[in-house]
Amino acid sequence: MTDGVGGLVVRAPNHLGELILALPALEHAAAEERAAGRRLQVQFPAGLEAVLDMAVLDVGRLPLRDRRDVRAGGRQLRSSGARRGVLLTPSVSSALMFRLGRLRSRRGTAGGWRTWLLTDPVPRGPLLQGHRVNEFLTLVGADGSGEPPVPAIRPPAGGSSRPEDARRVVALFPGANAESRRWPAGCFSALAQRLARAGLRVLVLGGPGEEGLTGVVASAGAACGACEDLGGRTDLAGLADVLARSHVLVTNDTGPMHLAAALGTAVVALEGPADIRQTRPLGKRVKLIGRFDLPCVPCVRNRCPRTGRGTVLGDARKECMWLISVDEVEKAVQELLEEGGPGE
Repeated sequence: MTDGVGGLVVRAPNHLGELILALPALEHAAAEERAAGRRLQVQFPAGLEAVLDMAVLDVGRLPLRDRRDVRAGGRQLRSSGARRGVLLTPSVSSALMFRLGRLRSRRGTAGGWRTWLLTDPVPRGPLLQGHRVNEFLTLVGADGSGEPPVPAIRPPAGGSSRPEDARRVVALFPGANAESRRWPAGCFSALAQRLARAGLRVLVLGGPGEEGLTGVVASAGAACGACEDLGGRTDLAGLADVLARSHVLVTNDTGPMHLAAALGTAVVALEGPADIRQTRPLGKRVKLIGRFDLPCVPCVRNRCPRTGRGTVLGDARKECMWLISVDEVEKAVQELLEEGGPGE
C-alpha cells in the first residue's frame, strides 16, 4: 500500500461537531482508498487531532497549525503527493489551499468565488435538505440518501472508568460559541440545583474563556449537593473522558453535544435557531428540546435578529431559548436516567 501518493486527500471540517459528523464520510473514503492500495490523507485543524485518535482512523494526517495560512496549507498538500481532493469545508480559503496544493481534482460545494477554484463543484442547495452526515457522504462519493449513519468513537485510551462514587453523573455544558444558542445561565443554575438536590453528581463543563459562566452554574449547584466546576480545565481528550463517564449530558447546540452522542452518552440537546434536519445529534439516547413551532425557527443565525414583541413572550429576543423550561429539561434527564444504557 502506498502512503497516499497520487491518491485522495480530504479536508476535514474546522469545528468539533462537524468533524464528528464527518467521520462516516472519512471512514468510507479511507476504505475506498485502501481497496485501491492507497492510504487516505486527511487535512485537519491540529487542535482536533484527538478526534481522529478516538475514531481509530487509519489515515495519513496533515495537521494545520494555522488553518488561515493558505500558503502553508498548499505547501503541505504539495508535499503529501496527493492528486485528488475533497473539501468538507465551505470556505474560499480551503478551496484556495487545494488550488495552491496543485491537486488536479478538487471536489466540494459550490458558492461564489469558491466555485472557480474547484474542478468538480457540487450545488449545495439539495444537500441542505438532509443531515450534514449525508452531505459529507455525498461529497466523498458515497450514498448520501436514507437515514444517516451514527458517528461513533471510543473513549480516549487510558481514560478513567466511571467514578467509584455511587451517584449517577449528569454533565452540564452551559456555553456555546453563538450567543443565540445559549439557554440562560439562570436556567442552567436552577437545573444544577435540582439535580444536585436529587442526589446526582453534577459536573459543569466549559471551554477556555467560559470559566465565569461555569463558575456561576457550579456555585448554584454546590449549594444544594455535589456539583463540580470543570470549566476550562479539560483539553479535548479530557472532555471526552468526562463525557464518556457521564450518564447524561445537558447541553446547548455545541461540539460537545456531538462528541457525547458519538461516545454513546445520553444527550439532552437544547435547540434554538439550528436546523435540526441538518445538525441534530445522532444516537438512540438523544432527546431534543426546543420550540420548533415558532415561525422564526430555524433561523440558523449566531445572533438573534428579532426585536419587539415575541410570538409568546413579551420580548422576541432569543425567545426560542427562553421558552425552554427547567421542568421539561429536568424531566428529560430523569427519563434518560431511568432508561439506562451504555455503562449503566
